[in-house]
Amino acid sequence: MSFDINVVLKDMSDAIQGILKAQVGEIKEYGKEVLENEKASLQELAEARIKGDIDDAVFEQELAREMKVIEVELLTAKIMTKVAAQKATNAAIDILTKAVKAAIL
Repeated sequence: MSFDINVVLKDMSDAIQGILKAQVGEIKEYGKEVLENEKASLQELAEARIKGDIDDAVFEQELAREMKVIEVELLTAKIMTKVAAQKATNAAIDILTKAVKAAIL
């Protein structure tokens, strides 16, 4: 069997794109979920400031706390992104390895 690097690279690219597309969708949904989980707290905080129940200093302090909560939750998305990159890399290298083995046989 012959080895055509252009075909192999296209197959590798297709694998990477397919995996990343699927993983990005999951990460996007996770981001929405994080915000949805914080919705009630953010709503309550906004309403308290609008009604004058809290002043700017308390509002800013609570915003900083909410920002940390969201940031910590989104660190999971960073890990998910790294996992997606690793899966895509593994798939691409697997395709190359199989193509080389097939050409040897």
